[in-house]
Amino acid sequence: MNDQMRPKPALKAFFIIGGLSLVLFFMLAASCSIVFRSSIQGTVIDREAWADGTTTGVTDAKVFLYTDVAARNADYDAYADGDETSLPDGAAKAEYGYFQSTVTDADGGYDFTGFIWEKLFSEYGKTADRAEIHLLIYHPDYGLWKNPVPLYVVSDVTNQLPQITIEDLWNAGRFAGTVSDWASGVDEDPLNGVTVNLYVAETWTFDAAGAPVSADATYPGTPTGTTTTDADGRWAATFRFRKMPGRGDDVGKVPVRITYVFSDYRANQPESDATVYSPAFSNSGLITTVDLDEDGADAVDGDYEDAFLYATAEYNLTAGEAKLVTVPDVMMQRWQFSATVAGQVVDEATPPAGIDGVTVDLIAGTETFSADTAPTDTANSTESGRFDLGTITWKITDITDSAKQKTGEVDVTMSLTGATYVSGYLLSLKPDTQRSITLKAAPL
Repeated sequence: MNDQMRPKPALKAFFIIGGLSLVLFFMLAASCSIVFRSSIQGTVIDREAWADGTTTGVTDAKVFLYTDVAARNADYDAYADGDETSLPDGAAKAEYGYFQSTVTDADGGYDFTGFIWEKLFSEYGKTADRAEIHLLIYHPDYGLWKNPVPLYVVSDVTNQLPQITIEDLWNAGRFAGTVSDWASGVDEDPLNGVTVNLYVAETWTFDAAGAPVSADATYPGTPTGTTTTDADGRWAATFRFRKMPGRGDDVGKVPVRITYVFSDYRANQPESDATVYSPAFSNSGLITTVDLDEDGADAVDGDYEDAFLYATAEYNLTAGEAKLVTVPDVMMQRWQFSATVAGQVVDEATPPAGIDGVTVDLIAGTETFSADTAPTDTANSTESGRFDLGTITWKITDITDSAKQKTGEVDVTMSLTGATYVSGYLLSLKPDTQRSITLKAAPL
C-alpha cells in the first residue's frame, strides 16, 4: 500500500469518533424509552334507545383494544357479517392483532386494567404520557363497530371514555289475528289453545316497489316465534327481523309464514275429501303446497301443520316502531276424533257372570277395532269377561250426518264372536269420551 492509499490520522479519528457517536446516540435513545400504565373504562349503549332518550347498555358485547390503528382496521376489514370465525379473536385468525379484550357487563360497561405502552420520547418526559387507542366492538345483534371518534388515554389515571353508541341489526314486527271453530258455523265461535307459529324469513330480496319477494326468501326450519290463541280465539306476537338489505339501506319489511297447529284440527280441506261441508270451509290465501317440515308431505297430502298464511311485517322507519299488521282470520276444522271403549261381556244369570273367550268387534267408519274377553284383575278381585278396545279413532269423512260432523259423533256397529248377543251394543260414539259398557250374551 502506498502512502496515498493510507488513511490520514485525522480521517481515522473521524470514523472512530463518528462510530462512537452513533453508539452513544442509540444508548441514549434506549435510555429514553419509558413504559407507561393506565386504566380504561367506558360504556357501549344502544343508539336507537339513546335517540329516544333512554340509556340502554349493550350487554355481553366484546370490546377489543388496539394500539395499532392498522391492525384494528385490518381486523375490521376481515370480518364477514355473521361469521364469528372471522372476528378479531375468531378461529380463522392466524394471529391476533389486538392488545386486550373484554366483555361488557349488564349495563354495557367495560374496563381495561393494566394497559401499558412504551414511548421513546414521551410527551411529558418521564412524568406522564398520552396515547391514542383504537377499539372494535362486536355483538351478534349489532355486528362489528369501530370507535366513531379518536380516543386518547393518559398514564397513571383511570380514563373514562365517552359513551359509544351502536345500532342493532334488527327491527321489531307485530302481528295479530283470530282463529274460529268451523263447528260453530256462521257464529264463528273462537277456538282457544291454537298454537300459532311464525317462520320469519332469514334472507330475502325486494321488488322494484320495495315489497319483499317471498319466492326468493329463505326460512328457518323451526319457528322463529310461537304464541297461543286465548279464550276469544285471538293471538298477538311481537318478533324481530333483520334489517335488509342492510343497516344503512333498511326497507323495514320482512316476509313471514304463519302456521296454525291444534291437535286433530286443520286449516285446509283436502280435495280428496268428497264430503261437502256446511258452512263452506276455506281460508283465503292459505298456502298448502309447501312441505315446511320436509317430511315428504304437504297440507294437500294431509300434513295439515304445513298449511300457512303469508304475511309481510313492517317497521315504521320514521316513527321508529313496529306497525301492527292484522292477519286475516282463520277457521279451523276438527277432522279427527277419538274415544276409549272398554267393558265386560256377561251372561243373563243373577248375578251375571263374565264370559271369557269372546271376540268383541266395533266398526267406526271404515276401521274395525277388536278385543277378546279374558279374566282381568280389578281393585277387589279378578273378573272374567273383561275387554278393552283401547282408543277408537275416526275421521270427519266417516260421519255422513252434516249436523254430527260438527259435534264429531260417529255411528258405530258392534258384533260378538263366540257368544250370542242379547243387549248393550253402542250405536254411536262422541269424541273425547271414555265409555265403559256391559254386553249381555248367551254362551254358545
